[in-house]
Amino acid sequence: MSHIEIRLAERSDLQALRALQARSIRVLGHGYYTAIQIETFISRVGTMDDYLVADRTYLLATCDGEMVGCGGWTTRMPGYARNLPDAHRYANRDRATVRSVFVEPLAARRGIGRRIMNAVEDRLRGEGFATVELGATVSGHAFYRTLGYQPLREMRIDLGGGVSFALTVMSKTLAANTGSRPPACVA
Repeated sequence: MSHIEIRLAERSDLQALRALQARSIRVLGHGYYTAIQIETFISRVGTMDDYLVADRTYLLATCDGEMVGCGGWTTRMPGYARNLPDAHRYANRDRATVRSVFVEPLAARRGIGRRIMNAVEDRLRGEGFATVELGATVSGHAFYRTLGYQPLREMRIDLGGGVSFALTVMSKTLAANTGSRPPACVA
C-alpha cells in the first residue's frame, strides 16, 4: 500500500492544481451550491491565488505520483476578501489564514484532507502562529469542525449578477504537534 506524500507546490504545478480544484468543488460542492454558483465562483474568484505558490506556503499531496489534494496558508488578503465590507479584517499580516484546501473527488474521505491540514498547521506552528482562520465552504464545514475549527461568522461573497457564494469563517487555536502517523493511500 502506498503512502501520501506532501511537498511544496511549484509554479509548474499550477495548471494541474487548478484542474484538481475545479473538479473538487464541482463534485464535492454539488448539493451544497448550485452549478451557477460553482461556475461563477471558479470564473470570477478562482480556486486559489497564485501568490500561495510563489510564497512557498502551498502544499500538494500525491499518492503513487498522482496529485490527490492540496492546501496552504497565507498572511496576505485572500482575493475573495478584497470586495467584502469587512475587508480590513483580512489585511492584517499578523493573522494566518488556511487557504484553498481541495481533495481529488475520487480520493475523498481517505484521510488526505486531514493529512494536508496537519501539514499546514505544523507549518503555521513553526512560523509561530497560535491561532488560524479559514473560510469554509458549506460542503467543507463539517470536516473543519472535526478538526477543531469553530465558526465565527457567516460570509457571502457577491459574485455579481445576483449570484453569491456562502462561506463560514472558522477559527482554531493550534495545539502542540501530536506527531501522528500519516494515513495510507487507498488506490
